[in-house]
Amino acid sequence: MRDVVGRCVLVASVVAAGALAPASASVGAGDRFAAVRAAAPPPPVASARAPIWRTALTARSFYNFSTRRPAKLATTARLLYDQKNLYVEFHCAQKGVPITASQRVNHAGVGSDDHVSFEIDTSGNGSRTYIFRVNPIGIHDEASSENARYAPSWTSIARRTRAGYDVLMIVPLAAIRSQASKEQRWRLNFERFVAARNADYTWAYAPAMQSTTAVPFWPWLTDISLTGNATRPKPQVDAYVLAAAGSQRNLFQNGIGQFQETAPRRVGVDLTYPLTNTLAFVGTLAPDFSNVEEDQTTIQLQEFQKAYQEYRPFFAEGAQYINTVPQIGVFGSNTIFYTPSIGIFNSGMKVEGTAGRSDIGLLNVAGAGFNDSAAGYTYATPSGAFSLSAEGVIAEHAGLRDVTTGYGLSRINRHSGETTALEFAHERNSVTGPANDLNFEEGIRNEHFTAVGFYRDTSPGYAPVDGYTATNDARGLGAELGYKGTGSPHSPILSYGANLGLDRYLAYDGSVREADINGFFNVQLKDLISVQGFAGPSELQVAPGKIEWFNRRSIAIGYREGTPNPASVSYSWGPFAGFYVQQLQSSYARSLGAYAVSFDYDGNEERPARSAPISNGQWLRRFVFSRSFGKNATIGVAFRAINGTGGFAEPGNNVSALFEERFRNQDLLYVEYGTSAATQTLDRLIVKFVFHAGGSTGT
Repeated sequence: MRDVVGRCVLVASVVAAGALAPASASVGAGDRFAAVRAAAPPPPVASARAPIWRTALTARSFYNFSTRRPAKLATTARLLYDQKNLYVEFHCAQKGVPITASQRVNHAGVGSDDHVSFEIDTSGNGSRTYIFRVNPIGIHDEASSENARYAPSWTSIARRTRAGYDVLMIVPLAAIRSQASKEQRWRLNFERFVAARNADYTWAYAPAMQSTTAVPFWPWLTDISLTGNATRPKPQVDAYVLAAAGSQRNLFQNGIGQFQETAPRRVGVDLTYPLTNTLAFVGTLAPDFSNVEEDQTTIQLQEFQKAYQEYRPFFAEGAQYINTVPQIGVFGSNTIFYTPSIGIFNSGMKVEGTAGRSDIGLLNVAGAGFNDSAAGYTYATPSGAFSLSAEGVIAEHAGLRDVTTGYGLSRINRHSGETTALEFAHERNSVTGPANDLNFEEGIRNEHFTAVGFYRDTSPGYAPVDGYTATNDARGLGAELGYKGTGSPHSPILSYGANLGLDRYLAYDGSVREADINGFFNVQLKDLISVQGFAGPSELQVAPGKIEWFNRRSIAIGYREGTPNPASVSYSWGPFAGFYVQQLQSSYARSLGAYAVSFDYDGNEERPARSAPISNGQWLRRFVFSRSFGKNATIGVAFRAINGTGGFAEPGNNVSALFEERFRNQDLLYVEYGTSAATQTLDRLIVKFVFHAGGSTGT
């Protein structure tokens, strides 16, 4: 009797699924597909031969986003779910096209390999997006819009076939956040990347899409029936113990690349406690940054203050819930809360996540001589096409109180690509007084055309203590114009594009504060050779009555960029702040199974005038070697040498080594000598062990 009932359920599921699958090509925001609940878990093999897959939601006829044409290589994706997991199966035909699979370690990145991706947004408006990717040998990585440390435990299985490869993903529902309602609907997309063709295939497509990860253009996954706790992450704790040795064991890096002396922290803890399915408390006490120092060293001269990438987990995770107002500008934007400006801190706590259609972020961080708080709020429509936002920062430093509040609006027409964005911020500084920042943009961005106008009005003295301000005392207009095209099926050109950016800002006294006219072009060939060029004058008032000119031109050639074995070289020349500067940049990387190497060689030469002898210069050589051990361990050695003073960095030689292993229970062992981020070799040995308890890392 039980077998008869099971067969009846299977037949009914097949009939119901037949009305939904296979789904047609170029699905979009207006399409809806009912999720199919599995009667039993599919077998743990990368193959769709099991009868259970006949009931699945099926996607075929992918679109080549790189060429804006239907994809030539056949791809089929299938999706099932039950009360514990999401099950995704891919079948990828790739006969006659080389398969690229170099990555050997999970959670390290498979973006340059051939890979397939399953993407969902459980909020529907882009607030909670999760991406799961697998390469042809079963190595996987993942990403979350909420957490830079997102690395949950999930299963990926791959199988090479004569005609291509198959992949199975098993993703626990407990690894994602979703609302607590019994009946849910999410947005989803399936993607595939073919490295040998530099081709990005996507199931969801619309002419106005600027990226395949643009959530408002994805279709809906409906009729997801779950219990309230199925997608509620468990509390988690990471407690570390650390031992340090060496004559420079007290040196640690702050947020903007500087090393300062502080006592090594022997123990510390990070805590995440879910308050609801989609809102969590995050705390850190005595955070250690030794295992996340990144080498952001460059010798290239820059017109504006260098903007550093935030690498510290407490700030990097959930950053979009604090930094909520739109970033607007032709050649850069002002930021109210720029966390790299916050130095070494002792403790932090925040609440982050979503509640209904609202994104919420509250943060407090304290260290020697400062106690800063920040908050962010965003309301977005269900489609994500319209949002209102607010942001505030209170910086309490010794003898200084700086309060900045900002408000924003953004919208997009998903059919035409017409966009609007507005940002206004007001700063109240106890020393310099009040100041404002206003930015506005209106225009269109779609498949081929970009035509956007900008207006900026940033008053003198506007410079939030915890912010990043590219240019203040500036008001005026800007514009961005561009065109993107693709070659014909028989052309050697894969894609091409050209952009023109221009702005002219006056200081409040009527003098020219900044003026730029920059042109860019790029051509990508089907044999993976690319050519890029740049030219244009810029002038910047660096002090009252003092104008500096930046009138550089550059040409760059790349080969196999976006693959595991890229190479590139570029040359720039022209006036730069009173000098005539020539700059060379070159890089090469190679992956050989478990081994990988990369090399950079950059140089600057400064002259008082174009025909004058060289007056100063600086050269950089950087070499990195790594080897993987299984899927969860790797060792790397880095060497960097900088000589001369005519560049952006301090001269010196630096050697560092790192070993890292992630265990099945998500504990972490980390051993490092020196650090690749230091100016010179740092005589510091660190051994660190992280004890993990509770839910998956980063959930």
